[in-house]
Parts: sequence; C-alpha cells; structure tokens
Amino acid sequence: MSTLNTKYLLNAHNTIKHLSLQQTISFSSIKLLYRHHFCVIQIPVMKDLQFFQKTMATVKNYLPTIVTMGNLACGFGAIVFIINNELAYAAWLVILAMIFDGLDGQVARLTKTTITWGAQLDTLADMITFGLVPAFLIGRQGAFNAPVAIWFVCFFYTLSAAIRLAKFEFEFESKNNNAGKKRSIYFTGLPSTLAGGTAASLILLDSYLKATLNIQAVSTCLPCVVFVLGILMLSKVPYIRIVDLVGSKRDPVSLLITSVLFFTLLVFFILYPSIMLALGFCVYILIGLGKHGIFRKRAIHST
Repeated sequence: MSTLNTKYLLNAHNTIKHLSLQQTISFSSIKLLYRHHFCVIQIPVMKDLQFFQKTMATVKNYLPTIVTMGNLACGFGAIVFIINNELAYAAWLVILAMIFDGLDGQVARLTKTTITWGAQLDTLADMITFGLVPAFLIGRQGAFNAPVAIWFVCFFYTLSAAIRLAKFEFEFESKNNNAGKKRSIYFTGLPSTLAGGTAASLILLDSYLKATLNIQAVSTCLPCVVFVLGILMLSKVPYIRIVDLVGSKRDPVSLLITSVLFFTLLVFFILYPSIMLALGFCVYILIGLGKHGIFRKRAIHST
C-alpha cells in the first residue's frame, strides 16, 4: 500500500513539475514574441519619422524656390492667355506674379534657407513674367496701324528689362563678396517687377474703360508708356523700397494715419480694382520722378 502511494505521489510530482516547465517556457515565448513584435513595429515607426523629418527639411530648403516657381507659372499662364487673346486674365496673372516675387525673398529670410541656384531661377522667372509678358500684352493691343513700330517698342522694353536683370545679377554676386555692405532702402531705376505691373495694370484699366465707358485713350497711349518704362528701368532715378517703408519704425500717430490710409485704399481697391491698381503704379512712378526722387543719391540696383 505504501509502495503504491509512493508511486502515485512520484507521478503526481513529475506531472506538476512538467506543467510548471511548460508554463515557464510558454511565458518566456510570449515575452520573446512580444519583444520581437515591438521591435518590428518600432523600427518602421522610427524610419517613417526620420523620412518625414528629412522630407520637411528638404521642403523647407526649397520653399523660397517653390514660391519663385509660382512666379514662373503665372508668367507661363499669362502667355497662354495672350495666345488666346484674353489679355485681362493675362494681366491679372502678372499682378499675381508680383505677389510671388515679393514673397520669395521674405520666405527665404524667415526660413533662413536658400539654394545656390535660387537667385538665378528668380532672375529668369522675372525675365519671362515682367520682361516678355508685358511686351506681348502691349503688342497684342494693336492700338495703331503700324505694328512694326509697336513691336519695336515692345522689344525695347524687353531689352531694357534684360539689361536691368543682368546688372542686378552681377551686383548680387558683388554684394555676396562684400557681405558687410548695408542695403539701401532705394532702388536705382524702376524695378522690372513694378514696370511689368504698371503695364499690366494699364491693360486692366483699358479693358475696364472700354467695357464701361467705351473709352480707348489708354490703349492709344500704351506704347508710349511702355517706352518710358523701358527708359526708367535703365535710368538712375531712385525708387523707395515699399517693403522697407512699411517695415520701418514709426510713431503711433504716423502708424495710425498709415493704417487708416491703407484700409481706405483697400476698400477702394475692392470696389474698383482696375482703377486703383493703375493709379497706385502711376503715383509710385511719378513720386520717383519728382524733385525729391531725382536728387536722392543713396540707391542701389535691384529688380
């Protein structure tokens, strides 16, 4: 009887020991499996995060250039509209391109990023949008019965823009070599961007006056205006940088007057965009030609 009890107890002990070993093995397997799956999940997450960070850094570096490409896209779209004889849409794209052209430098300063060929791309985009497109806008007007003379004026405008941009590119390289030189708040000559914007705004004014009052005086004067714009781009007449003027420190009274004037002009622009654009560009050009503008000496070339 005791022998049977001893065998029974021995078998029971072996069974319990075997079950405990299985449970230990199973628990270890679960731990290993958990660690394996955790590593498998963790590695793709880390890789995705690193890829996202690298992509965002690349986008940040190219962000000013992407804005410049918006300028170029507007110029290309304007040419398409000119081919289809939809000059008003082409003119609005030139105005939109001015916004892109003003933003790319601001974006580069805010993000503190740039690429080596970004300035060259910006110059080429300006040449197409503000050098070629306005010339073709005026050429498609057909204000006179002497198309050869009109196209000669348009070529002179394009040539002036090309010379100005070439000078700017040369001076930009020189400025990089003399990094300590402080930038002037004046342009020397009319910037090509504002020259193209002026031509585009007059196209919009001409379309508005033809549609509402049947007046064609603007289209008659456009070739002469474009010729003057070409001369101003090559001149030494200083024009103030509007960005620097807006960003300069002012006393509270001047700031209040400027704000009221800005919102008043904004309301008129919303109501009469074609008139206000042309008026704004013409006032800017005339201020540069005024007595205080001509005798300003501290100016540098810029687009």
